[in-house]
Formats: sequence, C-alpha cells, structure tokens
Amino acid sequence: MENRINQVMELENGKKYIVLKQAVYKNNNYFVSARLTDDEKDILEEYVIFEEVEYNGKKSVQKVTDSNLFKLIVKYVGLAD
Repeated sequence: MENRINQVMELENGKKYIVLKQAVYKNNNYFVSARLTDDEKDILEEYVIFEEVEYNGKKSVQKVTDSNLFKLIVKYVGLAD
C-alpha cells in the first residue's frame, strides 16, 4: 500500500482533493480527503472519504456513501470518539 497522505488527487471531473488521513479496513484502502480550490492554494470545507477500487487493472477511487462505513472510518482514523 502506497502512502498517499498529503498527496493531491484529481478526479475525472477535475475536482482536486488532498488526502488528510489514510486507512486500511478489511483489506480496502480509504482516504479521508478535503477538496482544494482549482489552484490548490486553499482547502474548502468539503470533506469526502474515498475508497480505492480497481477497474480493468487501473486504480481509481469512489466516494463512500454508506453512512455506517463513513462513521467507522472517521472513528478508525481518530477523527471522532
């Protein structure tokens, strides 16, 4: 597993996110991320947890939409009690 903390991810839609925390849970890789402005100078108050997935041998990310998994990852990385 590659450490991606403090790295910028750019999604296909052009939005950029910085990885604040990273976790491995049940052999899946998760990234707690904050959206950046297009010029990458400021962090917006838009936080997302992404799960790393693989399609046709290429790694990508998808947004975690399961609220229970979201809460578990937030707690796992130490952002909640």
